[in-house]
Amino acid sequence: MLNVSEVLDRSSEKWPRKNFLFFNDRTFTFETFREMVLKWVSYLRKSGIKAGEVVSVFSKNRPEMLELWMAANRIGAIYSPYNFNLKPEEIKALVRDSRPVVLFTDTPLAGDFGTRIVELDQVKLTDADEFIHQTDPDDVSTLLYTSGTESAPKGVMNTHLNWYSALISSIHDLDWRHEDVFLLSIPVYHVAGLYTCLGFMNVGASVVLEAAPNPAEIVSLIKSHHVTYLIFPPTLFIGLSQFVKEPFMSVKKCISFGAFISESQFNTVSKIFPDVQWRNYYGMTETTPMGTTLLPNQFEARKESIGRPHINISLKLVKEDGSEAKAGEVGEILMKGPTVAKGYFNDEEKTRAAFNGGWVRSGDLAVMDKEGFLYFVDRKKDIIRTGGENVPSVEVERELLTHRSIGEAAVVGIKHPYWMEAVTAFVTAKKDQKVDADEIMEYLKPRMANYKVPKKIMILPSLPHNASGKILKKELREHYKDLYLNDRVKG
Repeated sequence: MLNVSEVLDRSSEKWPRKNFLFFNDRTFTFETFREMVLKWVSYLRKSGIKAGEVVSVFSKNRPEMLELWMAANRIGAIYSPYNFNLKPEEIKALVRDSRPVVLFTDTPLAGDFGTRIVELDQVKLTDADEFIHQTDPDDVSTLLYTSGTESAPKGVMNTHLNWYSALISSIHDLDWRHEDVFLLSIPVYHVAGLYTCLGFMNVGASVVLEAAPNPAEIVSLIKSHHVTYLIFPPTLFIGLSQFVKEPFMSVKKCISFGAFISESQFNTVSKIFPDVQWRNYYGMTETTPMGTTLLPNQFEARKESIGRPHINISLKLVKEDGSEAKAGEVGEILMKGPTVAKGYFNDEEKTRAAFNGGWVRSGDLAVMDKEGFLYFVDRKKDIIRTGGENVPSVEVERELLTHRSIGEAAVVGIKHPYWMEAVTAFVTAKKDQKVDADEIMEYLKPRMANYKVPKKIMILPSLPHNASGKILKKELREHYKDLYLNDRVKG
């Protein structure tokens, strides 16, 4: 037997009266949190939910989401949290795919969603139930839907063994310790949110849960709880650095994940986190979410690297012809190990395409240097094919972010009658700065080949993001798809 909920059992035995979870004015020790989980076990069993069935939740971060994960797994059910930004029709699409027997929600949902809807605030929990199902290591623990920045979300089946195996890396590669106080602002419907919760639970650390990222609230929570560990996408670190100038002295460890942070942006961010061990992180839902980490003792010399593979991951780069890329050559990241998911739910075709012989294809391109450090190049889908040349969008974004006035940048290829795809940049200004498109264009010309320089630079008040901080390039492509409709000449 191997059941994710046993992580909580062990922690509750070791540290029953230590404070585990803080949320608004509520505090849970490991013992009281486990008691809540057992009450949910009773509720789910009395509701007739059986092993192998899917329990879904649509909610912003709140303790009940984490309690439900433990409780659902404890009875052998599969836990499937949905993105809290979804609209009703998008929720219905996930319900049709995941087929949950119940959908818990923090907000009323009107209409027919094809399953039983239960509002979390209406649930009355009573007695506790110690029951635990005899799960096999290969049984599915979570059904997590990918963010869908480029395509429809896919349901990833992460097993109990996947989650247990991920715990090895949390201690070895990420230095999660018993004395840490972690601020969990990233969404817990996301693989990173669940992983951090389970990992800090495993070492008996404390977790401060925030409903959704809010800079003013983050500042208050860091100060009031003496937070030591932060894990944010660059957008959130950058936003904090523009919001507050006073340094946070309690924070000792930070992980940046999900996107590139420029040297100038990092220099600004590091001023408010002066005594911090920094890590860059790369992972994916399909690997629960293992991948690579750039460790603190490697960070200063290689800030642009995503590091080396985690202790429980085998990694290789594969070229278009199927051969393995050598040092300095671009290839797609493939990963193998005990955290690689079982596949995509209800989609054998996509599972066969992505999972092969234990290896999972990432769809991400990278370069490895002679010492084994990886440097992210781009999503395969984000390579811009313009005038017979291939342009990595990340390369152009990195140059844009070196400009003193640019806050965020996204570069995409948009259909063009002459170039096939036109390199197009979307940028925002830093706080109290102005951005001039012509001036930026002149800034880029001596810094990169002519075919890489954007044909147009669009200045926007903000860029679209998903809840994990990734820029939604799909939305930019769709909204500006007719930008070059009337262009008939080279320029």
